Amino acid sequence: MSPLPIVLILSLSLAAATAALANPSPPANTPVPPPTDTETLLIVGEQPGPGMWKVSRGNNVLWIVGTQMPVPQNMVWRAKSLKAVIAQSQEVLGEPAISVSMKQIGYFTALTMLPSAMEARKSPDNAMLKDIVPPDLYPRWLLLRDKYVDQYNTDSEDADIERWRPMFAALHLYSKAIRKSGLTNTNPVWPVINESAKKHRVKITELKLEPPVNNARSALKEFRANRLADLDCFAKTIARIETDLDAMRSRARAWAVGDVDQLRRLPVSDQRAACQEAITNASFVKTLGAQNIPAQLETLWLTSAETALAKNAVTVAVLPIAQLVTPEGYLAKLRQKGYVVTEPETE
Repeated sequence: MSPLPIVLILSLSLAAATAALANPSPPANTPVPPPTDTETLLIVGEQPGPGMWKVSRGNNVLWIVGTQMPVPQNMVWRAKSLKAVIAQSQEVLGEPAISVSMKQIGYFTALTMLPSAMEARKSPDNAMLKDIVPPDLYPRWLLLRDKYVDQYNTDSEDADIERWRPMFAALHLYSKAIRKSGLTNTNPVWPVINESAKKHRVKITELKLEPPVNNARSALKEFRANRLADLDCFAKTIARIETDLDAMRSRARAWAVGDVDQLRRLPVSDQRAACQEAITNASFVKTLGAQNIPAQLETLWLTSAETALAKNAVTVAVLPIAQLVTPEGYLAKLRQKGYVVTEPETE
């Protein structure tokens, strides 16, 4: 699953536009370039990953495993403790996410809108990035584009990237850069959970928020006709690629070896908030009727966690690591409610 709060899938009609926010991983079996000498050496092979946070009240326990994006490529997660806990559990809670069902849009409507949505990531009026991006920022984009993006391959989607909206162009560049740095956004946690839950017949509860979707066709038309306020997202993504790749590798390594203290200490230069705001503050979102999405997702998870703690002896949950180690995260909210929280120990 993609890290919250970057991925905001507001409707099937905007699937093409929001795909860039998911930071897709490279196809399986794709050769990975070796890291350069100046890059932090990443750990590969079998690693313990992070420990689990224990939340309890009375005799019931909620175990939470934190996910980190990106993580080292070619890493095998040992996950012995997680497998043992799942074997004892009654339920696994997924990460909260936006979901739009066919009943909200309608199958026929979705099919008729899809061709139009596929063009939604392009700038209105065929505008070029050089015409939109500030003149002091565009040369920085060009340097990184030429390093990471294959825009000269006419058979590749990269060939048309200069006509993309700034946010989607920058996030596509970001996904290319982390891959070349030996990282991936493929989540190693869920394959382990799915296999263990199936083996022990444990229910996996998907936490899906279905906001009302009104006037989907009008919203798509509005989205395609108007620019997003996404230059802050573009600038911060460029800056992160320029300055934060090595720190990302350090965070990935800390996650791989289960060093929670290091995860807390490492500074995070994150473009997610700026990119999220470019979507959530856009006028087409109001047309759709989707409001206060982050707050709704937080409420959904906290309510689900408290319900699980009340009814299950053992529950397992999955959350982005930031929700576990930051003062404003979901775990801190449970602590404020009086639940006992025990920090993980490094294996």
